[in-house]
Amino acid sequence: MDKKILLLATALTVVSPVFAGLPEALMSLNYKQYTTALAEFQNLAEQGNVASLFYLGRMYQNGWGVLKNVPLAVNYFKAADESFYLPAAAQLGKIWLYGSDGVAANPTAAIHLLKKAALAGDAEAAFELGNASLSGLGGDPDFNHAFGFYLIAALKGDKKAQFQLSQMYLVGRGVPQNHQKALTWMTRSANQGYVRAQLELAHQLENNPKLKNLSGAYAWNSILAAYNSDVIGAKAAQKRDELALNIKQKNLQEYQTTIRSWSPKTPEESVPEEERRNTPTPIIPDFNDPKTLQQILLQEGSLPQDTQEFGLATETVDIAEATGDRLALTNAIQKALKRGKIKAAAYYGDLLYKRFHDPEEAVKWYQTGADSNDAYAQYQLARSYCEGWAGAPDAARCYGWLLTTSETPDPVLNGLIQQALLTVRANASPDEIERGEAQAEAFKKKEAKKEKQKKLFDLF
Repeated sequence: MDKKILLLATALTVVSPVFAGLPEALMSLNYKQYTTALAEFQNLAEQGNVASLFYLGRMYQNGWGVLKNVPLAVNYFKAADESFYLPAAAQLGKIWLYGSDGVAANPTAAIHLLKKAALAGDAEAAFELGNASLSGLGGDPDFNHAFGFYLIAALKGDKKAQFQLSQMYLVGRGVPQNHQKALTWMTRSANQGYVRAQLELAHQLENNPKLKNLSGAYAWNSILAAYNSDVIGAKAAQKRDELALNIKQKNLQEYQTTIRSWSPKTPEESVPEEERRNTPTPIIPDFNDPKTLQQILLQEGSLPQDTQEFGLATETVDIAEATGDRLALTNAIQKALKRGKIKAAAYYGDLLYKRFHDPEEAVKWYQTGADSNDAYAQYQLARSYCEGWAGAPDAARCYGWLLTTSETPDPVLNGLIQQALLTVRANASPDEIERGEAQAEAFKKKEAKKEKQKKLFDLF
């Protein structure tokens, strides 16, 4: 077992006579049964479970059933992040961004971690990167980058990012001014119950000549009054009653019926699926531009993937790791593949290799992705043969897969593939080169045959 995991897991001794497992630990945490949850997570950590390190970090970060200890939480998050547990990168990044409770700020390291988490689909990490760009943390303010990060987070349903996006559209900062888009994003945020957005929306609908809608202002003040028992609610009730004087009684009753049926939307409900799918991801330098992604792949050996795209819950991966039973995880990946998400195979390969430490199984999934003509899977499969992940290195197969994917238009992979081809050619034997070329030619013919059959069926 990893010594770091063992040391962290035994940082505090907890006695618990019976241990269940990760699902039970998570349930205990959700129901605030902290003593049981702590014991379960520590027991799992002693067994080498990475997810439990993250949850122990969350407990010490927030003081859930333990004395709050952010430095200890940082140690847990660091150990989890080093074991390819990406949610830990987001938490560690947020702590280091500004510093917290005995932990000094480290903006450079924080932004690196937040970018890694955001690339893996963490909306809150993208939101924090937007804030950092807007405030100029670590450099000058960059409104264009801030807008890009907020848009990435907002499309995933982050209500705070949606509100920030609306404000940028409202004043034309980082993007051309657009009052209707400002209204759309503000409403989406408000519909998730974000009070700051609801207050701003009510104000804009009452006072902004471009957006004026007194019935809308009346509605949002009514919602604020109904859902807030503090000063905000009292002021909203007063404003609601003032606006009611300018609305016809018949219309007022209709609005009140609609208002009573209002309930907060979930993040997933806040943005139409088609818009999420079809809105191009902004290219942000030093984050997701081809050169940066190429460097990440070179240094980390894998690219963070947005698992939401594959319909994969974090808990599914966590439980598979804790129990050793990968059936539910494998089924989820196979369903994603059936939906045409061919990148899911290579993601599973990365997960198996880096987190589950099962290189033989990883190579099988890279093969699945490679057979579906996924360039990233083909590159990873080539690396596995070059470096001997699941046995002795095989230069012929390595060269064959590098040749197969060498014509990919993907700028992230292209430079790495060309460099790898030069290295293999300089070190492989003529026989290995010849066998690699034959393998690549056979794959090319097979793909051509498949394409011909597809065109034939398209005629019917």
